[in-house]
Amino acid sequence: MIGTGGGPALGMGGAPAACAAPIPITGTAATVTVNLGAAPIATVSPDLLGVHTAVYDSILTTDPTTPALLNAGGITSLRYPGGSYADVYHWESNSAHATPAAGQGSNVIFVADTANFGSFVSLLQSAGANAFITVNYGMNSTATGPAVPQQAAAWVAYANGAPGSTTPIGTDVNGINWQTVGYWAGLRASAPLAVDTVPPTNFLRINRPAPVGIKYWELGNELYGNGYYNGNAGSAGWEADLHAPYNGTNGTLRRGNPALAPAVYGMAVRAFAAAMKAVDPTIQVGGIVTWPDNQFTTPTSWNSSALSQACASMDFAVAHWYPGSTIVSLLPAPRTEIPAMYAGLRGVLTANCPAGKGGMPIAISEWGPNINVPNDITAQLTNRVNAGLPPTNTQIVGLFAAEAYATFMEQGVFAAHWAQMHIQGGGYLEATAANNWGYHGAVMAHHFAGAGDNILPLQTTSNALLYAHASRHSDGSIAVMLTNTNPAGSLAVTVNMTGGAAVPLACSGFRYGYTSAGANLDGPITTANIFSATTRTSFAVAVPAYSVVVVVFPPG
Repeated sequence: MIGTGGGPALGMGGAPAACAAPIPITGTAATVTVNLGAAPIATVSPDLLGVHTAVYDSILTTDPTTPALLNAGGITSLRYPGGSYADVYHWESNSAHATPAAGQGSNVIFVADTANFGSFVSLLQSAGANAFITVNYGMNSTATGPAVPQQAAAWVAYANGAPGSTTPIGTDVNGINWQTVGYWAGLRASAPLAVDTVPPTNFLRINRPAPVGIKYWELGNELYGNGYYNGNAGSAGWEADLHAPYNGTNGTLRRGNPALAPAVYGMAVRAFAAAMKAVDPTIQVGGIVTWPDNQFTTPTSWNSSALSQACASMDFAVAHWYPGSTIVSLLPAPRTEIPAMYAGLRGVLTANCPAGKGGMPIAISEWGPNINVPNDITAQLTNRVNAGLPPTNTQIVGLFAAEAYATFMEQGVFAAHWAQMHIQGGGYLEATAANNWGYHGAVMAHHFAGAGDNILPLQTTSNALLYAHASRHSDGSIAVMLTNTNPAGSLAVTVNMTGGAAVPLACSGFRYGYTSAGANLDGPITTANIFSATTRTSFAVAVPAYSVVVVVFPPG
């Protein structure tokens, strides 16, 4: 179903090729300068390369190719159980309840039997990835009111608890007894029963006595969309939240309702964090923030009001990013939007959090092209074909993915989850087609830098359509990512290295190229040897139109 096109996780394997003369290249000349003596601007987080997953993905845990493709992309973090679905999903029963909130997609809820949490843990193990869990804030387990901290604490107990623990989780406000830590951990450690219980528990019996060790837990998803700001006649917002009742599909009970206010969410962060950390004090709990530029047309009062209550209990902040109104607008978005958003949000955290908390890590637990982009691609391809022109531009989404991952690295983001694993028109892995943009972008970013590698400042000196990034790997290798955003012309790029003990370069290195396959398909990733100049302080490389090239040279 899906071709890898990516080669091994890092490097081509084996020793670099023997020294040889540089390979001749053609194209418009361009130069880039990398100062190897400059101080690194960031170190890549072990959880940076991530993918958002969802419980309605019917092949999430059953496609046998998925673990290898996650590994090839360097994916180390999987968000679960979804975006808006997270606020209606009940992990302990693998079920969900509908509300009039629009983010669920419809009032018909679908949860795949095979996407249950026990199966997800098996996917984590086979992929060698960590989890980033979004805890239900929207509703309790019977959908009769708001979520309760005990449900979240029981989830931590199942994931991280010891089977013999007698620590009580307690009875919630609805009278449901959530047992002990050992009860849930014991389910994890046990084998499936010959005859399942009622209600079923076999999906949680996974023969795993050892804790899963899940560190990161965020409370809810985009709760600024619960109707407090945008609820009006005929609208209930997009995020499910039973802290206030729904009146059918009408949102008139929601706009400005104090039960839905950001301060209420902030107080819940405190309560949930306390209950969850009583089970495992080593976990980290994240709270929802919005970018200061109000990309969701949310008033800035969300940040100040929520953070005033939550920040002291938060270990990290969570935001989402969906840029692009057209295909072409995606190309500059990472470099024009991410640094400004990140700096603005850092200022918000510093202004609204106790001393020392303003520097907390920031995760982008959902990001990708704007939802209209796949439709725009279809329209553009159709228009070009009707005009007698070859279809183009599908490659842009993959270029955007690689550029955004690299820019997140430069900003020090600790986790960035491409949305989402399998979805037609923009998934990490396409469900039915060959346009694996998220996957190809991640593979290129993974070749560029991985956990513990240092990101270097870099100058692009001669061509505004050439984007460039540089890193120093933990083994001393130097990597440069070059993205040609010109749809028509190849660039002949000379990369000059200055300063630093890593000069001279080795005489040979590796070149990874992500170039369009033509027609309406994004291309595979190819690998080849590349050779430095005789001075061993520069190299020349061809960067075709609409392509990403990563060059890695071992230390000389």
